[in-house]
Amino acid sequence: MVAARDLHRTYTMGRAEVHALAGVTLDIAEGAFIAVMGPSGSGKSTLLNLIGGLDRASVGSLRVAGQEITTLDENGLAFYRRRVCGFIFQSFNLVSSMTALQNVEFPLVFARVPRAERTRRARYLLDAVGLGDRVGHRPTELSGGEQQRVAVARALANSPRVLLADEPTGNLDSHTGAEIMALLGRAHQEAHLTLLMVTHDPGVAAHAQQILRMRDGQIQID
Repeated sequence: MVAARDLHRTYTMGRAEVHALAGVTLDIAEGAFIAVMGPSGSGKSTLLNLIGGLDRASVGSLRVAGQEITTLDENGLAFYRRRVCGFIFQSFNLVSSMTALQNVEFPLVFARVPRAERTRRARYLLDAVGLGDRVGHRPTELSGGEQQRVAVARALANSPRVLLADEPTGNLDSHTGAEIMALLGRAHQEAHLTLLMVTHDPGVAAHAQQILRMRDGQIQID
């Protein structure tokens, strides 16, 4: 599902160059559940952002679902993100003025899914994450765990092949975090997703099938 070859990402900060990724080569099989661990600044989130098409590699090859994404233009990347990837963030990134239902429907608007089908799919997903009775609530009316459940439902709305989760339990207490991990594990199995998750928590990483450890922009243990 994911094949990276000598992947580099370099940022210029003033007169200095920061090598966020320094030659990453890896293969991730379809349907795998991978946890990515490492200290802050090790390149974990950068790797996730490159796979998700949110950032561009400086050097190297990156194929996802058989497509070389380093050569895509902005329109091509937007189409790729819509069709291939789902995203879950530590800070939830919900639209505060929208209800839970509208937040889950939002990516379906860009995919030009008809309104009735958008609503049907969003309601189904909110039911699946245990929020069928909260569809009309806005983020400020939901707990942190409920907001992350909405974010999970939104990430699954376009039936992605790759689900990318960046510290999905980072803002949650341990009990709520365990509930979110159970939810992700169920989604991974039922939808046969390829799931990549960045985390600092060994307990959270233990849910994965495999752990990649990063340091200084490179994979240290595979």
